Amino acid sequence: MKKNLNKLFLLLAVVFIITSCSSTTNKESEDAQGSIEIEDILGRKISLDKPLENIIVQGSGSGGPLMTMLYLDKDNFHTKLAAMDDGLKINRNDLYTRLVEKIPELEKIKRVADFADNDFSVEDILSIGADGIIAPVSYKAQLDSIEDKIDIPIIYINYHNQDFDDHIKSTEIIAKATGLDKNLEKLISFYKEKTDLVRNTIKDKEDKPSVYIELGYSGELAYDNSYGNEKMWGKMVNDAGGYNIAGDVLGDEEASPVAEEFVLSKDPDIIVITGSSWLDREDSLHMGFDVSDNEIRDKLSKYMTRTGWDKLSAIQNKKIYALCHNMARDMSDFYSYERLAKIFDPEAFKDLDPEADLKEFYDLFMPIELEGTWFASYE
Repeated sequence: MKKNLNKLFLLLAVVFIITSCSSTTNKESEDAQGSIEIEDILGRKISLDKPLENIIVQGSGSGGPLMTMLYLDKDNFHTKLAAMDDGLKINRNDLYTRLVEKIPELEKIKRVADFADNDFSVEDILSIGADGIIAPVSYKAQLDSIEDKIDIPIIYINYHNQDFDDHIKSTEIIAKATGLDKNLEKLISFYKEKTDLVRNTIKDKEDKPSVYIELGYSGELAYDNSYGNEKMWGKMVNDAGGYNIAGDVLGDEEASPVAEEFVLSKDPDIIVITGSSWLDREDSLHMGFDVSDNEIRDKLSKYMTRTGWDKLSAIQNKKIYALCHNMARDMSDFYSYERLAKIFDPEAFKDLDPEADLKEFYDLFMPIELEGTWFASYE
């Protein structure tokens, strides 16, 4: 009897030890789950106790985290916003207006200055009560000056460089930092499928058309930005199978107008002007939800009257196009890769349907319907 009792006590002791170890392991696991480790696009390590709930976003209309947050969870993204700049309202007003109609709460979100303009104060930022800032890497110089004063995690992303891997990584960073991961796998899969098709089709291409691409912000009366080979549209032209002529005179990461004489001397095969729905810019090339194909063609015809352009091969062959400026530095820019690739090599991409792909993207990731004009040709 005594032996049996000893065995019973021994068995209970073993069970107690195992249970205690299991509890400790579970607690350690729970503790680990409570700490989110993020490596931003610069390789900086940021630790969060939980996903950010009150975020200040920057670059809302130009390569910032806002649109990716929307794509990741179109129903709940706005609940994570503590404050945002007015870039979306100013530079993509047609989109902003429609989003506010669908989600009135957007209009009530606190507004902050665009930090890139150096028009902000530590006091203003602290008064918001944000638990994090997500911004394009181009904002780093401004934020470096206040980072140690605000004691708020700053997370950098990069869509501007149009690097495919950085697009994916930036999207993953935003999803992890915000907890908005509902569409993460679907969004990345969609983007890779569309862009990989273009990249794989043109990877061995040697005969590339020369391309001049210009921002349509200033309109036909003044030359506006072109782009270096590692900057936005310049890189996109090269990656879609064209030859970016501005890369011959601009630095790789430069965005700046080139001289009229340079364009005339290069005699590009193709000209692309990018447009948007910029506020208070009557002379600009307007594109997007509220613009018709005929309106864009009329504007392109005015570009064709520039001095010397009538002698350019692109104009004589009616190879002048308009492409929406918003379809860059963004997970929707697969559309621009498709459009550019189809312009550069119509035969190789004859079965590609960019409009159908954009419609599918809106159905999957946008809370509003697709309408308007995002591409136009003078042909």
